[in-house]
Amino acid sequence: MSRAARPFAAAARAALIATTTIVATALLVSCSDGQVNVRSLASPGWSSFGGNAGNTNFAYPEVPGDLALSWSRPTGGPITSPLTISNQSNVSVTASTASGCNWMVLDQRAGRLNFCKRMRPGIEVQSPLIDQFDQPYVGEETTFLGWTAGGTIRWRMPVIGVPTSAKFAAPSVVLVATTQGQVLLLNTQDATFAAPEVRLRPDADPDNALAGFGDCVTSGPRCGIPAPPAVDVEAQRAYLNFWPQGAIASQLRALDYREADGKRQVREAWHAEIPGGVIGPAAVSADGKTVYAFSRIGRLVALYADTGRPKWTYDYGDPGFATLTATPDGHLIPAGPLGGPLRMLVDRGDRAEQVWSRDDLKTAGLSTLTAAGTAWAVVRAGDGLALTEISAAEGKTLRTLPLPDARGFTTGIAVSPKGQIAVATNIGKVYFFDSKEQIGR
Repeated sequence: MSRAARPFAAAARAALIATTTIVATALLVSCSDGQVNVRSLASPGWSSFGGNAGNTNFAYPEVPGDLALSWSRPTGGPITSPLTISNQSNVSVTASTASGCNWMVLDQRAGRLNFCKRMRPGIEVQSPLIDQFDQPYVGEETTFLGWTAGGTIRWRMPVIGVPTSAKFAAPSVVLVATTQGQVLLLNTQDATFAAPEVRLRPDADPDNALAGFGDCVTSGPRCGIPAPPAVDVEAQRAYLNFWPQGAIASQLRALDYREADGKRQVREAWHAEIPGGVIGPAAVSADGKTVYAFSRIGRLVALYADTGRPKWTYDYGDPGFATLTATPDGHLIPAGPLGGPLRMLVDRGDRAEQVWSRDDLKTAGLSTLTAAGTAWAVVRAGDGLALTEISAAEGKTLRTLPLPDARGFTTGIAVSPKGQIAVATNIGKVYFFDSKEQIGR
């Protein structure tokens, strides 16, 4: 095992132990009436936008050495938000379709529909959040919904605007931020408020859900919160790309939601003005000490998570997808523009340094780093696209898997608890890779 792989593997073992302990503890919690109260948690799979609460797009499971394409399936329309994978390796994907379903849950074995739904506008910009029971949480204009694993509605909660991709904020508590600046903490069992709602913008319009929605793609001034929050569950703090009403640029805002005297309340911890404004979602490091964000003027910015003070800036150029993947030990791969090189940076605390750059690889989407010390990226291969594994330490190509008939770019790379990989192209096709041994069964 390489030196770069060792800290990733150690982190993987620690995370597995922690996850097992949390789930076991939750299963043992009982109410006074004798009924078992099982608290919902984020699925051990790729449970949300960004792969986890912190938006770091980092995967702990080991990817099989005999990985091969298992199946592919068209969605019938463009895919603009990353897909998610549940603990049972079921793939949840949303799409912009003219008719029929625009949210689908696909079986891992052959890509068959477990269920599909026709939802109102807004669904296409969301990555469904999945709990450990395969129960999804996802919304549409005016409404956020909790579902059963079989696709039956459990509850509805009216919202102002369009929800962004939700996150678990605590056991049995989901955080929902909307495009019009509303922030909600909801009990996952029955949608009761875990804290009073917060409206960050005075122009929030309950009667016009799509007000400002057109600005969200470019993080424009009429969209209050254009991207999913990053959440530090341990610190009980969320980080938002937020555009205050009337401001000349968007800012990074930190919100605390800790309990005090038995009651939870959402309060601003700090806000930071980013030169040029923020574009894309924030990401918070695994140790909770650093928040990363992209600025409109081509800089990757790192801030101290406790105060919002700047740590360093790195002139990156075109922010492209304005997202990144980050390992627990501070290695970063920013998602640059389409066709740009694949670059590895490392956070040195007071600065960022480039570790290597693969200028020969023309990237076509966001990459994913794994605990095995490798990176997975989709790159251009002739007229098509290919899924490529690269050594995180040296940047060498380890293997390449074609995406048959793939065009355009991909919206992210998701890794299941079993190490399976799913990717989706923006033109509307899902690809699922599994070990050859499993495919042959």
